[in-house]
Amino acid sequence: MPALGALAAEPLYLLADTAMVGHLGTDELAALAIAATLLAGTFTLFNFLTYGTTAQVARYHGAGEELAAGRLAAQALWLSAGIGVVLTTLLAGLADPLVEVMGGEGHVGDLAVLYLRIGSLGLPSALIALAGQGYLRGVSDLRSPLVIVVVANAVNVVLNVVFIYGFDWGLAGSAWAPSSRRPAWGPRSCGRCWRLRPTLGAPRSPARARWHASAARSSCAPRRCTPPSWSRARCSRG
Repeated sequence: MPALGALAAEPLYLLADTAMVGHLGTDELAALAIAATLLAGTFTLFNFLTYGTTAQVARYHGAGEELAAGRLAAQALWLSAGIGVVLTTLLAGLADPLVEVMGGEGHVGDLAVLYLRIGSLGLPSALIALAGQGYLRGVSDLRSPLVIVVVANAVNVVLNVVFIYGFDWGLAGSAWAPSSRRPAWGPRSCGRCWRLRPTLGAPRSPARARWHASAARSSCAPRRCTPPSWSRARCSRG
């Protein structure tokens, strides 16, 4: 049920966003349709960051290899950040030809380019959030992704009202709303992953990580030895 709610939250926000932009005029609504299609298509192409991470983390988590699961999650987060930066650069730089391919012309085309360039700024954080959600689902924490997505989209609706009607930014306000909340969305997912690390047995510090690695390479059981007296420790193999 939590996973279903997380999947349903984004379409419900898009419905509210479309309703608000519809009051601005037909040109703005047409521009939103073009730019949102490009952004949503790009975002959907990289859903593997969630599902691939979930499958791999769940396999390690089920086998009790929590350190391996944590390392894989870190790799997924770095990969997401790198892909997000590249996509932002490409979409911002190629906004004009992409909108032309989608049939945007004149005033509608200009508005679509504006929305696309502003909206692309939030892609790195959005992709980081995808990887973070994949990790959380992999360790059977389905509630946190639901809470993060629902709160983020609720904030987005409030920002839409403030930016579109309060500040009178028009379509640009609709684009700035998700771009403003996504930088908090990605770190929120990462923060939840970090808080889970001690629960899952992952080391908190580099020194602790080195001790774990040393213990794993030795023939002693690490729980029977203490790091400060490692050279003199007598380990029980019992």
